[in-house]
Amino acid sequence: MSTAVALREVLVSGTLTLDTTEQGGVVHADIPGGSALYAAAGASLLLPTRIVGTVGDDFPFHELRALWERDVDRSAIEVLHGPTFRWRARYEAEGDQRVTLSREPGVAAGRLPVVPPMPESNYALLLGSTNPSAQSHVRNACAGARLVGLDSMKHWWQEQRDALRALLARVDIVFVDEAELALAVDAADLLDGANQLLGLGPSVVVVKRGSRGAWMKRRDRDPIECSAVALTSIADPTGAGDAFAGAFIAALGQDPARNDEYALRFATAMASFAVEGVGTSGMAGVGVDAVQRRMAALSATLS
Repeated sequence: MSTAVALREVLVSGTLTLDTTEQGGVVHADIPGGSALYAAAGASLLLPTRIVGTVGDDFPFHELRALWERDVDRSAIEVLHGPTFRWRARYEAEGDQRVTLSREPGVAAGRLPVVPPMPESNYALLLGSTNPSAQSHVRNACAGARLVGLDSMKHWWQEQRDALRALLARVDIVFVDEAELALAVDAADLLDGANQLLGLGPSVVVVKRGSRGAWMKRRDRDPIECSAVALTSIADPTGAGDAFAGAFIAALGQDPARNDEYALRFATAMASFAVEGVGTSGMAGVGVDAVQRRMAALSATLS
């Protein structure tokens, strides 16, 4: 991983969906979401961000005007005739645990994203959660990316563990939660699990821990642990991990002088805004100053 110069943009791939979520009897229906959209919302506060993905002609682009106005480029989103990927889930009361109720891929079923030409290497690539075959396709098309992150979901680690492990040799940063880490490797604790993942290729392992903050390990360095932002209420937990990944990779890529501790706190603060709104609305109007105020209240220490 080399970020000796500031990167010019982030290219984000992943799902683009219409989400219906349930929590505590409250239902939010057909909300624009998906791993690529949430990651772009998290990254675009610091760097121009381009989304790669596929939607149907029912996708409500007009509802996301605030994102498009904040340097999120939608020109590489392919629009096909038919329904957008629909995802439905139920969250437990605290928001950290969820059960997926249905997944209807629509026009995205079996579709590999169309990746725009990327002639220069001065950009970051985030392979957001989706089928590992699609992630591998995007990675092949972006061989020159200077900084590459990989995110996924529990069901992909359950169904395609070997494919994801093979991808780790081609990325710099891997994002997991604790359940995904347990599926990815045979480990008794965070440190052992992270070291096993590092042995497969990436330079950095970041563990997203929800309401307990985040933890990371860079090869040959001590782990860093970050506390979580104390929130009085959570409107919608969907996409917080994706927003975290986008914010983390943008923080590292925007300024090579910044360290891991800064990126970890920035991503944690950005994710806290994600859960305060439905869909991406909690992040759309947030400025850098507001994120930095939350960062100031976070502790990031060697663990």
